[in-house]
Amino acid sequence: MNYLVSILPIVVYFIIIKGMDGFSLARWGRILESFVWGIAACFICYGVGFAFSGTGAAGAFPVAEEIIKGVPLIFAIYRNRSAFFAESLIYGAAVGAGFALSENILYVFYNPDFGLGDAILRGVGTALIHIGCTAFFATAILVASRVVKERSVAIKVLASVAVLLPSCAIHLVYNMFLLPEFIQMVAVVVIFMLLFLLAYQIDEKLIHRWLDLCISNDIALFMSIKEGRLQDTNAGGYLLMAKERFQPDVFFDICVYLGLYLELSIAAKSRMIIKESGMNIPLSEEEHQANCDKLVELRSLRKSIGTSGILLLKPFINEKAADNWVMSELL
Repeated sequence: MNYLVSILPIVVYFIIIKGMDGFSLARWGRILESFVWGIAACFICYGVGFAFSGTGAAGAFPVAEEIIKGVPLIFAIYRNRSAFFAESLIYGAAVGAGFALSENILYVFYNPDFGLGDAILRGVGTALIHIGCTAFFATAILVASRVVKERSVAIKVLASVAVLLPSCAIHLVYNMFLLPEFIQMVAVVVIFMLLFLLAYQIDEKLIHRWLDLCISNDIALFMSIKEGRLQDTNAGGYLLMAKERFQPDVFFDICVYLGLYLELSIAAKSRMIIKESGMNIPLSEEEHQANCDKLVELRSLRKSIGTSGILLLKPFINEKAADNWVMSELL
């Protein structure tokens, strides 16, 4: 029973955070990867703690835990594997959940006389602090990555350390037990839920702004290509200015490539809007196959237009994580 009550709050808390992903941005495969890393991080920290036990370094363990939990999140976000607040929040929460679950199982295992009430408090407290701190760090590093995107590696490292400090500070203060345990847990719940709600609202606004802007621009450019009116849009005018630099057949392939990309992009973003409205209509086998065929054609055209063609289209074709994720919506 102690194992169950120490694990249940972790599961409940994670489900609440996953429910904030209104657009279903987070992929279950990556959630599982994050969860497994959280488990591995717990055992790494356990080994570090055992090695340094009795050295007076116990006070620094919360800092070490936050660093080890946060390492894969830093790499994931700087490599554009996570593009939105809610997505980063959930991957961070999954790391924290894996860590908290392992830590609680180990704690109950090594304390067989643990009372039921203690197991409940332990389960809730560990869930709050590990899931909360790691999820907050994941969203903070996402913001930092956007601010220092074009900066040097040293600046990126400093930015990562800076946004890690709040999570370390919260964890350290929590472990000091300055307040009665129940009041401390309530305070942590309130603080993190306010932070998560703020992140959720920012995420919603960013996604809506991104969708509205991208769809309107994509449709205008797509129609100008389809109807042969490139000169009617600024983007089309930009393409026409570069027309003389390419052979006629290559420029034709460039226009076909861009038109196909825009068609897929509009379809994918439209599905996002439909999903947000509460309808999740699965693709039929015919639609799935048609999309696969179009993506194969897109890759073939990419080879034929070469590096110069791709560089020409770079202002229109966003290869960041957001658009990569959107394309996957069609598969």
